[in-house]
Amino acid sequence: MIKSIVQWQQEAEDYQPELVQDLLQFLAIPSVLDPITATLQHPFGAGIEMALAYLVDIATRDGFTVERVADNMVVVVDYGPSDASETVGVLSHVDVVPGNAASWRTTLPFSPKIIGNRIYARGAHDMKVDLLASYYALRQLRDSGFWPRRKIRLIFGSDEESDWRDMKAYLEQIGEPTLGFSPDGTFPVVPGEKGVQTIVIKFQGNQMYNTKYMQLISFESGNRDNVVPGVAKAIVRLPDGADINKFLAQYEAYLTNLPVITGIGQYDDGHISLTLYGKSVHGAYPEDGLNAGTYLAHFLDQFEFTDQAHAFIEFLGNGNHQNVFGEKLGLVFHDDIMGDLTMNIGQMNYYHSANSDIRIQFRFPIGITETAILTQVQRHIGGLKARIFKEAQFGNQPHMVDLKDPIVNVLEEIYAEHTHTKKTYKISNGGSYARLLKRGVAFGGQFPDVEITSHQPDEYALLDHIPKTQAIFAHALHDISK
Repeated sequence: MIKSIVQWQQEAEDYQPELVQDLLQFLAIPSVLDPITATLQHPFGAGIEMALAYLVDIATRDGFTVERVADNMVVVVDYGPSDASETVGVLSHVDVVPGNAASWRTTLPFSPKIIGNRIYARGAHDMKVDLLASYYALRQLRDSGFWPRRKIRLIFGSDEESDWRDMKAYLEQIGEPTLGFSPDGTFPVVPGEKGVQTIVIKFQGNQMYNTKYMQLISFESGNRDNVVPGVAKAIVRLPDGADINKFLAQYEAYLTNLPVITGIGQYDDGHISLTLYGKSVHGAYPEDGLNAGTYLAHFLDQFEFTDQAHAFIEFLGNGNHQNVFGEKLGLVFHDDIMGDLTMNIGQMNYYHSANSDIRIQFRFPIGITETAILTQVQRHIGGLKARIFKEAQFGNQPHMVDLKDPIVNVLEEIYAEHTHTKKTYKISNGGSYARLLKRGVAFGGQFPDVEITSHQPDEYALLDHIPKTQAIFAHALHDISK
């Protein structure tokens, strides 16, 4: 029986009361990487283990075949013939980035709250809502009596926001699905994702104090490569005889002249503490954020520091402030299909007489190499005496599925039918697990023209989009597995 779009969507609506109840419990789990509570059995810590166990519980409750695999890092839920020669994979992740409670206004990050049509919580947008929408899509198919020719496997990972150790182990131990999608992106279908590479700059802070110059005691901004830092903090010591009030007035004037940022400066026991607040966004779209670290360095760049402190501030505050497209590094690059190279300085740490670092994550299209990117960073490091290298644990080349592949065409068609739009596709700056499959695409659940709030304070998802997403996923799984 061929279903109409209305039927697909009406069926999905029936599941929403139960889905929302499951979702509220899922969002309350602080599934953030936590090395302190990590064990051999729970390699990413207590919070992520709670999230994986929760998915096992609901899949068991609903009568699915469920299993923990890949050294306990991945949960798989299967439906369809166990001896099928082909598998449709749906790749999601339970882990989320940290939630800075002080920056949230609507609720605490792991106290989900529904206000009107929005559900607020860390992970609502990225990606617990869409994970559960894909799970309920599978329930919808099963409950309707559909039996696929290809096995459908939901693959729930747990290290996407960090180093992808979960999926590396899965592919090594279990193998690659025949084709599939990750609901960790946008609609319509995303057959291409830019390459992702972090460049690490390691160095030592100044070893000596010179009281004739400004001293940088410490500078900290950011804790994830793939997040634009929303807060930066520095501790400085003024030169002998300097006017403290004048310096604080200069900082206040800097903030006043740039109303998009805020901050505070305080004098305490011979030191001045500076805090600056920008706008934190997903590092895949740094042009939408305000990098607090480079703004604070930009302010400090007008003062006279020495040696490594000077080079650190100069590199950030002058050489790379507001440099999301790499112009100041000679890295402007555009591909007609995949778009522009972008960069996010996600972590900046300076400590006097101690190990310090800068971490820059690049998103790049086909046509430019990691080596070229590394070379340009090296050429523009200025006076900073540093070791510069590519992050070895994580990095991905640009991913592109043939636009004529059925996985692209079928999903294009389904989305167009459900939304009454023309068939088309998008290229993503972000990186999803889909890039790990030769025939893998990202597909949903971000609808066009909806605010992207992943990795931001007050992250939310729209409740009325959940049944629409579920219906699209159910229809898609039906058509690519039959």
